[in-house]
Amino acid sequence: MFRLSLSISLILVGGIFGFFYAYVASGINGLNTMAGIDAINAMNAINGAIRNPIFFPFFFLPPIACFIACALARANMRPTSAIWLAVAGMIYLGGGILITMLINVPMNQSLMLVDTATINAAQGDEIWGAYARDWYFWNVVRTICSGFALLCVGNALFRA
Repeated sequence: MFRLSLSISLILVGGIFGFFYAYVASGINGLNTMAGIDAINAMNAINGAIRNPIFFPFFFLPPIACFIACALARANMRPTSAIWLAVAGMIYLGGGILITMLINVPMNQSLMLVDTATINAAQGDEIWGAYARDWYFWNVVRTICSGFALLCVGNALFRA
């Protein structure tokens, strides 16, 4: 059971790291090539579509999987792996889930309130520019945190 839980932790943390990284590498950069109004509409469509059963386990379950694997590591006399798994779960919980809920989601909700049918192109560019700059920064933070969580899970695997 320990190896299975460790493998699940690795897949989930790796998946969410890849998700955040894709936005760093291309998502926002691609939207930045569009007119502000179009970028706002596209991001709102993405934010509406992300709430789905495929995304759910990769976003919410990594810390749970890490904490279960941690408990099983302790039960199997692998204290070093247990520590790395606990650290991974805590890093992602704070640096992934909490940042998303406290910063990115409220930003997304504010963007949803923008009526792109009633603003002009300059206003759209200004609104999008401010949003994209701040959202991108916090996504980089989430990416770094989930990357460190992935490193911790990898180290737990190596130590097991």
